[in-house]
Amino acid sequence: GDDSMEWLASRLALDRDQVFSMAEKHPPLLNYNIESNLEPTIAFYEDALGDCGKASTFLCESPALLEYNVRKRLKPRLKLVREAIVDNDPALDMLSVKAIATKTDSRFQEWLEALQSGQSPSEIGNKLFHKNTTIAEDIAREPSCYMVLSNLQSGGNIGNILRSASIFGCHECLVVGQKRYRLTGEHNARHNLPRRHFYSHIDAKKYLHDKGIRLYGIEIMPEASPLMRYNPETGVVDFPFDTQWKGAAFVMGNEGNGLSVKQREICDEFIVIPQTRGRTDRSGKGSASLNVACAATVVLQAYSTWACYADAQLEGEKFTSREI
Repeated sequence: GDDSMEWLASRLALDRDQVFSMAEKHPPLLNYNIESNLEPTIAFYEDALGDCGKASTFLCESPALLEYNVRKRLKPRLKLVREAIVDNDPALDMLSVKAIATKTDSRFQEWLEALQSGQSPSEIGNKLFHKNTTIAEDIAREPSCYMVLSNLQSGGNIGNILRSASIFGCHECLVVGQKRYRLTGEHNARHNLPRRHFYSHIDAKKYLHDKGIRLYGIEIMPEASPLMRYNPETGVVDFPFDTQWKGAAFVMGNEGNGLSVKQREICDEFIVIPQTRGRTDRSGKGSASLNVACAATVVLQAYSTWACYADAQLEGEKFTSREI
């Protein structure tokens, strides 16, 4: 970890605070191998952008782009893009390079075909910009929403939670303690949902409280408030959230042991997702609780409904992002 940070600071001409910020945004960075991952990936972005300084700024802002495979993904795509561009300038803008790295295969093919038709990368980007809203406008939702994750039982849970958090308008995902984790199932959500790393739950709590955010622990316990209740007489759905706070952060435990002592200590209050069925004591049939990723999805959808977040655009049978 420390060796990688020192190497990055030297390689990208950054100060230690900038490198620490990169590690907070993308914690797996601390475990990347310098020779087999970091060096060839940085060299690729320098080549694609045609400027070492631009690459440094680019990766400082979006360190998750360092995780992509240079040989299998980045270089073959860059070759296709350079062949498709009408002018012979090999340097690309940052938006185009990010598209090469992050677009799914089908989206990349559509983008490439637009290039092959004679449009420049900037022309395609400008059309998207005028057609849709900017990234900053799209995520500026109030009251804001955060996820606080740590000590999850299954390696795929963080990736699945990240996917739901992105879909339902979460502002940021905080990962406490664990530096290494898999993102299985995130479906590119990592690129439009910032992640921030904290070494302790107390630090995460201070960060959120300084922003006026209320921390809710998701747990099955008698004193917890139900996530939502429908009153059939009035037709009103009640939620446990309050507009006096600038937002909410949801602290998730795991389906085995629930919230740890340290997790409970940072919570301002607790929320439970009521179940229609549970586990039968005698036979052991049924389930006593939701998987943590499923629970997070239910909570996030409820909160986005209460907070009146705008619906995403619908195209055919899929929702599409308004981000460029």
